[in-house]
Amino acid sequence: MSYRMKITLPDNAVSELEALAEQRGEPVARVATRMIETALAGGDSPKGRDTAGARPLRARSAPDQRPPWLEPYGGDREWRALAWGAIVALHGRYPHALAFLKEGWWEDPAHLETLCALVASRDWIDDYGDDPRYELAFHAQLEDFGRSLRQEGGGISSTWKPGAPPNEWTR
Repeated sequence: MSYRMKITLPDNAVSELEALAEQRGEPVARVATRMIETALAGGDSPKGRDTAGARPLRARSAPDQRPPWLEPYGGDREWRALAWGAIVALHGRYPHALAFLKEGWWEDPAHLETLCALVASRDWIDDYGDDPRYELAFHAQLEDFGRSLRQEGGGISSTWKPGAPPNEWTR
């Protein structure tokens, strides 16, 4: 079942939603719906485990699984939703360092895996970091990644604008 609701947003948020919708050739309501669904993906999962507030890119449940910052084999919609939200948050926290991230970065395994590793590292430092060397190492890696993004080139029009995940990430 679905429900229709009305929400009030500030003008700048509406402008960003409209621009994103136009860029993707989709209705504003669909883009907003996907963004809300992604933000809520940390709730009760369809697998029956509570993931509210989870940091999916950090803890492994079994030693024979892939590292948590890598998408599970065969794909995992829940992992993608949580990873997307975490990467949007990382971009929001470090917009200058990630300013040259290009549209379509999720199609490049090196970019996706680096971003997910940075998220996992940042989360670990935020929760358990007890030595400033971890913080310094994180920022050195972030700066190196930002420098490589700048060197890739491309115009300002190809720069990624954080928002709802692309259609292929929601399937």
